[in-house]
Formats: sequence, C-alpha cells, structure tokens
Amino acid sequence: MIADADTMNVLPPPITEQEAVRRRYVERLVTHGARTYVHNANVDVRALVIDRAVLPLVLCESSRGNAGVCSPSVHYIEYSAEEFAKRHPRLPTSLDTMLVRPVAAAFRVGGIDRVVYVNNWLLSTNPTAAMSDADVAAVTATLTNRYARAALMVRSVNPTLDPKGAAALTAVGYRLVRSRRVYLLDTRGRGWLSHDNARRDASLLANSSYEVVGDVSTIAVHTARLAVLYQDIYISKHSRLNPHFTEDFFALTLRDGILTYRALAISGRIDGFIAYFVQHGVMTGALLGYDRSVPRQAGLYRMLFALLVAEADVHGLVLNLSAGASHFKMLRGATAVEEFDAVYDRHLPVHRRIVWSGLAAATRLWAQPLRGRGTNFRS
Repeated sequence: MIADADTMNVLPPPITEQEAVRRRYVERLVTHGARTYVHNANVDVRALVIDRAVLPLVLCESSRGNAGVCSPSVHYIEYSAEEFAKRHPRLPTSLDTMLVRPVAAAFRVGGIDRVVYVNNWLLSTNPTAAMSDADVAAVTATLTNRYARAALMVRSVNPTLDPKGAAALTAVGYRLVRSRRVYLLDTRGRGWLSHDNARRDASLLANSSYEVVGDVSTIAVHTARLAVLYQDIYISKHSRLNPHFTEDFFALTLRDGILTYRALAISGRIDGFIAYFVQHGVMTGALLGYDRSVPRQAGLYRMLFALLVAEADVHGLVLNLSAGASHFKMLRGATAVEEFDAVYDRHLPVHRRIVWSGLAAATRLWAQPLRGRGTNFRS
C-alpha cells in the first residue's frame, strides 16, 4: 500500500515501539513535506506500507534544489567532482566545465534523476528496510506498475552488515551500484582498545571539563544550536551538497526518539553533539556537530568520536561510522567496507538502462582497492 497525507490516519497500528517511532517520522515527512526538515530536499514523499511497517518513499524528478541524499546525479556526479577537486587542488578549475558538466548533462538527459527511492530517510546512512524476498518482489512489482517511468533505488545497501538484504535485492534483478566507502568498528570484543589513538580519545573524554548530556528535555531547548553546529560542519566546512537539516528536523528527531542524541556541554552551552540509531545489532552514527571556534586542542571531534564508540561498547554493537575521515577512523580500529545503491531498471527503455549500467561500471573502476576486505562483522 502507498499512502499519502490523506490516508496516513487509516494505516493499521504498529506492532512495536520502534515501528511507532519510525512511523511518526514518515508521517511528518508526508504531511509537512520534506523541505520542512531538509531545505534541499525538493522531492515528494509517500508512505510505503508493508504489513504494519511504514517506510518512506521519496519521489525525485530532477537534481534542482536537491542534496545528494535525494538526487543520483548530485550524489554520483556533483559530489564526486567536488571531492576530486579537493584531493587535487592544483588541477585547473576549467576541468569541471570541460569534463564534469557534459557528463552530468548526459546522465540527466538519460533520466538518472527520475527515481523512486524505497526507504529513504534523507539521512546519509539509512536504516535497513528488513524486507523479505517476497516483500522485495511484491514492492518491486507494485512500484514499477505505479511509477513506470522511474528507476527504483534502495540506498545504504551494505552486504557486509546485511548480506541477506543485499541478496534479496539482487535476486529480483536490482543492480548494485557502488555508492561510497564506510567504516565499521566492532566493539563486541576489546580489540579496538589496542589502538593508542582510541585509548587517548577515551582518556580525553573521561578527563574533560565537558559534561555528557543525554536527557532529551535538557537538549531540546538547544535545537537551534544543534542546527547551527551541524550546518557549520557538514555544509560550511564540507559541502553544500549535504542535506541542510532544519531546526524542525532536530526538534522532531530528538522529541520523537527517532535518533538518540548525546551532547557535550559546558557552563550550560552545548559545544558538540552526536546522534545515532540502532538496528539489528548495529549502531549507526547519523549526525554530529561541534563548535569550530573552540580551540582545536580541546579535542571536540575526538571526544565526540570517543563518545560514539563508548555508546556502542556499552551495548556490544558493531558501529557504522559512515563515510569520511578515513585515516582518522582506521587509526582507531575501523575497517573500510563498500556501500551500494540497489537500482531496479529492467522496466525502463534501453537508453535509460544504459545510463545505469554505465554508472555501475564507472563506480567500480573509480574505487580504490579496499584494505581489510573480508572482515566478519556478524556473530
């Protein structure tokens, strides 16, 4: 069943509290619109109902006004070009005009941004959909019938963490397009403590003047501050192509328990925070932010990293540290694995399928060899 704002109130009641929490988030996206919570999410949102589970269905038509989390061309072309330019600052900027823009135009003409995202929470790393083989087949048949001109995409497919989910998608005919490299840290043993950097980070946090705050009501009065800290790191420092989460997003995800927040506070002021979710024995670091005006020697980022690891360690979880800061994370025991987008395009014309097959091939060629391949993160 696909629900819009008028039909959300007739859905069957959820079975678990976790399902209820996630449903509230989807309801807000559907009823208030994605841009209420993410400024650069120029998309429509519907609710995909599978039994009693409700997943966000994000409908994209173009890259205009969109972040990389809801536009394939922004994620695969613009973001990659931006990263390449950062790594090779001496190359002339004219290369962007000569090479990147024609490729982007060709992909857009090929309809790469005409896509229906299944289970897109507008986060960089999404919770898994946890669909059975039969669910995947039924959802694919329903969506290709209703959205016949759009490719279907499931983001954040991680065969290392969810091999059954990846296999269910490929069995139906989804192609895995390499999306990015993420970093996993297994806290179920004590091996991560063998890394000097990890021990020093934990010691820095333990001896800091900052107070670790986890009370929702205490953090709730600082949602504007959270938004500013996030924007300064993810948008100002890193990329305008990251999602621009609004204060409403932080208020919603904090109040409704969609994400778990921990903050570092001093003298009543929050100078840093982390936000995460837990699913199937995996803790995923969803967001963080910190005050860059605080002297670097205070170690805010290191303490936030240590706080995230400590949260996972308490519960004996595998920690998904998402992408970025690769050297920093690997010095603390993290291992790199590949993450994919699963794309279904078998119902599309040949020229549309060529675009996706070409992109899949290009991303495989672009990827550098993994270090730490083959590590088992499942019990």
